[in-house]
Amino acid sequence: MKIGAWIHTGDGISLESQIGLAGQSGMNTLRCYDLGYAEAAAPAILETGMSLVGGMHVEGEALVRNWRSQIQLEELAHYHELGIPLEAICVGNELREGGDAPDSKCFTARLSFGLANVLATYRNWLDDRGLATPLTYAMEGIVFDDQGNFYEWLWPLIDACQVVSVNLYPMDASAWFTFGAFEESRRLLFDPRARDDRFVLFELRLRRILQQLEQTGKPLILSETGFPSAVGYHTEGDLVVPECDNARYGEAMQAFVSLIRKVNGEYDNRIRAIYFYEWRDNLHHPKIWNVEQSPIHTAFGLCDRFGLPKFELASLTKLAGS
Repeated sequence: MKIGAWIHTGDGISLESQIGLAGQSGMNTLRCYDLGYAEAAAPAILETGMSLVGGMHVEGEALVRNWRSQIQLEELAHYHELGIPLEAICVGNELREGGDAPDSKCFTARLSFGLANVLATYRNWLDDRGLATPLTYAMEGIVFDDQGNFYEWLWPLIDACQVVSVNLYPMDASAWFTFGAFEESRRLLFDPRARDDRFVLFELRLRRILQQLEQTGKPLILSETGFPSAVGYHTEGDLVVPECDNARYGEAMQAFVSLIRKVNGEYDNRIRAIYFYEWRDNLHHPKIWNVEQSPIHTAFGLCDRFGLPKFELASLTKLAGS
């Protein structure tokens, strides 16, 4: 099972230095969300011997109106011209109808139908050129019913993917939205029962996904995962600055990866890779002040905002067995 992260850019810290540090820490793969990022990261990826899950943007409303409008064969071709090892190409991330507000967003049959057609078109193009790169789509929790089953209309999309990707966190709504999420983060790190409760629910969701994929023979990528290190916050002008407990965060993160590894072993190592949502704390994340009102997004980094690891990161790669 490979282990990696998304490394955001900006804040005066070079992408090359952060990729180098990730490689030194034992990370062996990265995720990106667009071709421009992949182009910028390619030299450092090649130098460190990493692989990449490339990202291709899909506009949800346009997809519903006319799925052919989202075909970008030149972009798909350019990914393969970069010369970097590709774990997969992720076509779209968390598509929604109904807007981004937590209580109104949904993943519909229209999105599933359109995206399945885009993936089938890309698969044919790749097969014609003898390219075996897996195609995937990064789903979020709105693709599941109350029992944790994929909605029936998801199956054509799952069939179109060579590997299934899910953005899955040990977090519910109270741990994501408003400033109250910082207290939920503190409870995760300080209250053993709260942490165990969260991890048990995460394990149940993960097992249900794997049970369904086992019957299809499809592997799984956890395309986003993790949790915050914050136990509080303060503000500096317009910035929300997390106050973190790195020691407890490291302990909780090791327990989390150990759980994933254990479950993976019970399902024939079906999980191909896990990607932590943030390599570095991001004090400028757009979801802090947008309609989602999620200031806890500042604190998901395995490293602080200056790029310094919060704990011994090599411990995670050893636990993952990579």
